[in-house]
Parts: sequence; C-alpha cells; structure tokens
Amino acid sequence: MPMSPIETVYRGCKFRSRLEARWAVFFESLKLKWDYEPEGFTLSSGVKYLPDFWLPQLDCWFEVKGPEPTDLDRKKAYQLSVDSKKIVVLASGQIKTTKMAFKNYEWEWPSDGFRMELFAGQAWEVWNAKSFDHAFWSWTLETDLPPFISDQFPDREIPQIDSEAQRKLLIELDEIYYQKKYSKQHPRYRWGRYQDNVNWVITTNDDVKFASEPNDSLTIIADAYSAAKKARFEHGECG
Repeated sequence: MPMSPIETVYRGCKFRSRLEARWAVFFESLKLKWDYEPEGFTLSSGVKYLPDFWLPQLDCWFEVKGPEPTDLDRKKAYQLSVDSKKIVVLASGQIKTTKMAFKNYEWEWPSDGFRMELFAGQAWEVWNAKSFDHAFWSWTLETDLPPFISDQFPDREIPQIDSEAQRKLLIELDEIYYQKKYSKQHPRYRWGRYQDNVNWVITTNDDVKFASEPNDSLTIIADAYSAAKKARFEHGECG
C-alpha cells in the first residue's frame, strides 16, 4: 500500500497534509483570510476540481502540490482560471527559500524545488487581476508583438487598438509563424497568460501581491515563510 500524507488539524480544519497547513500559517502571518476547499467545480472541460484555498483579499485560488505538478494539474489550474476569470497559483514543493543579495539589495526567493506558477486565463484575455499586474503579457501583446507580426504578415491588417480581438489575432498569427519555422507548437501560449516562478511581494501601499521580480529588501514575507517552515502540529494545532 503506497504511503500518503497524514491529515493535519489546524484552526479547526482538517488538511490533507502538513504542507497545506503550513500554507495556512503563512497566510495568517500576512493577515490574509483563507478558506480551505470552499467548493468544488465541474470545469468547462468536464473535469471535476476542488481547489485547496480561496484567498478573498487577493481574489485568487491557491493550489498546493507536494511534488512537481503534472500536466493534468496545470490543465486544471489553467481551466479554472479561464472559467472563473480569477488567477490560480499552483505552489509545488516544500516551502524552502534562500536569502539572496546584490549590492545593497537583499530578498528571499523560492529554492530547492519550491516553485509557484500563476495562471490567468487565455493568452489574449485582458481582464485585470487584483493581485498580479501581467506586465510581461501587456508588453508582449501591446508593444513587442504587433510590429513583428506586421512584418511577418504584411498582407494582414492588424487592428491598432489593443483589445481581446486584436490580441487573439496576433497570437494566432504568431503561432502560425512559429509552427512553420520550428515545426512545433509555440510554448509561450500553452498555458494561456502564464507566469512561472512568481513570488510574494509587498507593494509600496503595503499590499500583498504576486510578482516575477522580488522586493529590494527583506519584508514581512520573509517572516511569514519562517513561521510556515517552523510551525509544529504534533498536538493538532500550531502552538
């Protein structure tokens, strides 16, 4: 019989693993409200999915995976983000971080297999997430891609105003270009508006958000990571 994680009780909730309970400690350290497994969904793909956490202050779903997530895990996270128009963060690995420094800057970043991936709907969608700014996608689809596609497809008329229709056309043509050149699907769009290796950051307004770049100094995020890693649950509740 294969091994499986032991249920952990914390704040009256039965978590499927201690790793999930540690994330609850992390959220509480940042004064983030959390709701554990509030409801399941039948996704538009027909797959049933019960996300781990709903974080109302961040307006996002947070899914916890011990090992490296599978493509099925990513497909469910991606589809939930498409169907709900909410970001979905997929956290995998034990909570391990490393303090890094450069010149006068110091920050803490996921390490040793700990990783967070963020899904935010289909690649051409323009809805804004409360806790992530999509800067990479905005730059790619508003600034970088239009002139490139116009050069590659001079006979196609590309709308000048940024919209979902314009973005969808740009992506369709970019995929055609990539397929012809490399004989394979363009990897950029596989998981929609996807960002790998995100981390938690504190904004200038002291809000908690996700970002692909770190804060330039240690913040309360480091304290929350420390609290989560040090939490003990031997007696059912964290002391």
